[in-house]
Amino acid sequence: MLTTLGRLPWIFLPIIFLVVAHQAGVALEGIAGYIFIGVAVFVLLVEFVKSGDIGVAPFLLDTTFSVLALIVSTALLCYMRFGLGESPTFFHWLGYVIIVGDAILSPANAFRTALRNFGGDVSH
Repeated sequence: MLTTLGRLPWIFLPIIFLVVAHQAGVALEGIAGYIFIGVAVFVLLVEFVKSGDIGVAPFLLDTTFSVLALIVSTALLCYMRFGLGESPTFFHWLGYVIIVGDAILSPANAFRTALRNFGGDVSH
């Protein structure tokens, strides 16, 4: 069960949350925003834990999903700003920071654990 959950691209959850909230007309101020912050932080932690001690294929898949999430979130932010004429809120920027953070931290964590597993020095 945990292995299956570990293979899911959790990084798309904040994007899906924001799209569903926008389509449903739910304002992110208040309870919905706090739920989004909790979901986003949870996703960042899950993605960071997932990136440790993984093989080559899951690493490439995880990195591909991270880059794809960057592309999708950038496109949605651009569409929101230029297509709809709306300004991104704090919650949109927070979601984007989580996605960028995942794209940076997950490969770095995977590299760090790979060095440790091969007996390399990670102090530099």
